[in-house]
Amino acid sequence: MATHSQSHTNTRHRRPHLLTLLLLLSTTNHYNYYAHAQTSSGPKPVSGPAFARTSTRLYILGGNPVNGNNGPPLSQFYSLDLTVPWNNTAPAWTELAAGPSQAVFPATFSQDQTKMIVFHLRTAPNAAYYDINTNVWTNSSVVLPGSDFQGVGAVTDPNTGLVYMTAGYTSRSRDSLDIYNFATDSATKANMPGPDKVLLARAYYGNVWSKYRKSILYFGGYNAQVQPVVGGNVVTELVTATQTWSTLTTSGPAPPMRADHCVTTNEDGTMMVVFGGRPTDPGPNGQKVPYLGDVYILNTISLTWTQGNPGDPRIYAACTISNSQLIVWGGTDSNDLVAPAQALIYNLTSASWISNFTPKTNTGTDDSHVNAGAIAGGVVAGVAVICACVLFYVFRRRRHARTLVRTTSDNDDSKDNQPEPAASSKTREDDELQRLRVQLQNQQEQLDLQRRLLVLQQQQQHLQAPLQQSHVSIPLQQPQVYHDPSSGYQQPVYYSLAPMTSQTYSRQSDLNQGYVDSTTGLDPQALVNHLTPIPMPPIGLTSSSTPAVVVATKPTVTAVPASKPKLAPSGMRHDSNYWEERPPGNPHAIITP
Repeated sequence: MATHSQSHTNTRHRRPHLLTLLLLLSTTNHYNYYAHAQTSSGPKPVSGPAFARTSTRLYILGGNPVNGNNGPPLSQFYSLDLTVPWNNTAPAWTELAAGPSQAVFPATFSQDQTKMIVFHLRTAPNAAYYDINTNVWTNSSVVLPGSDFQGVGAVTDPNTGLVYMTAGYTSRSRDSLDIYNFATDSATKANMPGPDKVLLARAYYGNVWSKYRKSILYFGGYNAQVQPVVGGNVVTELVTATQTWSTLTTSGPAPPMRADHCVTTNEDGTMMVVFGGRPTDPGPNGQKVPYLGDVYILNTISLTWTQGNPGDPRIYAACTISNSQLIVWGGTDSNDLVAPAQALIYNLTSASWISNFTPKTNTGTDDSHVNAGAIAGGVVAGVAVICACVLFYVFRRRRHARTLVRTTSDNDDSKDNQPEPAASSKTREDDELQRLRVQLQNQQEQLDLQRRLLVLQQQQQHLQAPLQQSHVSIPLQQPQVYHDPSSGYQQPVYYSLAPMTSQTYSRQSDLNQGYVDSTTGLDPQALVNHLTPIPMPPIGLTSSSTPAVVVATKPTVTAVPASKPKLAPSGMRHDSNYWEERPPGNPHAIITP
C-alpha cells in the first residue's frame, strides 16, 4: 500500500516538470521563429531573382542559376538581415519556405509589410503572395492575360497600399497601368499617358517609390517592340494621388540609356540610385555592347545627378540601400555568367566599394527603424516565459501540499505536529496563486508599455528622418531689432551752424547750402539763429532752349540776444531739429513764442 502511494506520488511529481518542459520548448520555438533564428549559408547564385524590401530585410525569390538564363529557374526564398553587421562573403541570410519557380519577375510588399506578392507566373493564377507571420505561400486569384510579358516593375504606394505596374499584364499591347489591391486580391486597369510622354509602352525599365516626393520614379528601358528609345535617359514621375505623369527636368551628368538595370532608393526617398544594366544603343555593326557597372545618384530634392565610382558590371541583379550603403546581389556579369554569391557593397557617403556592411543604428538617424515584428515576438516570448514560470511555481506548491507527512511518533497527539487541514492549505494556495496572477498582470502591462514606447520612438524617428537627411541647409533668420518710439524719451540731436560765406549761389549744386552771418563779439552759443527758408529757383530751359541762370539773394539771419527766454538747451534753434520748451509738470502744453 505504501509502495503504491509512493509510486502515485512520484508520478504526480513528474507531471509538472513535463508540462513546464513542453511550455518552455514551445516558447523557445515561437520566439526563434519570429526572430528569424533559422540561419543559412545563403542562396545559390542566380540571375534575375524577384526582390522586395521591408524596413529591416531584403527578400529574394527564384532566379535562374544557369548561364545565359536558359535553364529552369529555382524556387529558393531567402531574406537578408539588415539589422546586423556582416561581411560581403558571408551575408546574414535566412532560408524561408520555397516559393514559385520563376526568373525576371516583379515583387513588392503590402502596406503593413506582412505580405509579399509576385507576378508574371507561368501558369494561372498568375500571382502568389507570401505571409511573413505564417511562412506560407498562397496562390492569388488574379488572372492576367499578358502574364507572359517580362520587364514589368511593381511598386507599392505606402499611403494607399495599392500596387502599380506600368505597361502591365492586363493588356497585351503594353499600354495599360495595372493596379493591384491587396485587400480584395484583384487587379484593375488604368490608362497610360499620351504619346507625348516618354514612358509609353516601356519594358525592362527601373522603377522605385520616392517617399520624399510621394511618387513613383522611372528610368530606362526599351519600347514595346524591345527597341532602343531615342532620348530616353530622363526621369519620368507618376504621382499616384492624382494619377498625373510628367518628365522631370534634371541637371548634372545623367546616366546613359540602359535596360535590365537596378534602381533603388534610400529610406527617406531623397536619393535614387541607378546601377549597372545593359546599354540599349547597339555598338558599331551591331556587335554586343559590354554590360555596365556604373553608379549614378539622383538627388530627388534638387533633381541633380552625380556619378559615383563604377563596380563590377551586372544585369538582372537585386539591390537595395540601407544606412547609406548600396547592396547588390546576384545577376549576370560581363562574361554572361551568373554572378558569384558574394555581395557588392557601395558606400554612398565615401563613394567607395567596401567589404563589410554596417547596420543602421537606433540613435535617431534617418536609417534608424524599430522592427515591430521583433518587438511583438519579444513581448510574446517574454509573456510565455513568465506564464511557464508561474505554472511551474504553482505545481511545485501543490506537490508540497499533497506530500505532507508526520515527523513525530504515532502516540504524539500534539496539535503543533498535526498536518494542516486541507481547507487551510487550499486557501493559502489560492492566495498565492492570486498574488502570482497580479504579478503576471503587472509584468504584462510593463511589457505592453515598453512596446508602445518603442513604437512611439519609431514614429518620432520617421518624422525626423526627412529633415535630417535632406542635406538642405536652412539659413537661420536673424531677429529684427527695432526701436519703439513710445518706450522712452530720446534726447534731440543739435547740428552745428552752417558755414559762413558771402557768396551768392546760382547753380543747382548750391541750392542746399545755407548762409549765416555772425557778429563780432557775440558768443555763438548765446545766439538763436532763425534761418529763413531758402527759395527754390526754377530749374530748366527757357523757350529759346538756353539755360536759365537764376540768382537768389542770400537768406537773412537774425541774431537774438542770449537773454531772451525759452531757448533750446544748446542756445540755438535749427530748422532741421525743431525744439519747443514746455513748462514742468505739463509736457503737452504748447508755449507760444
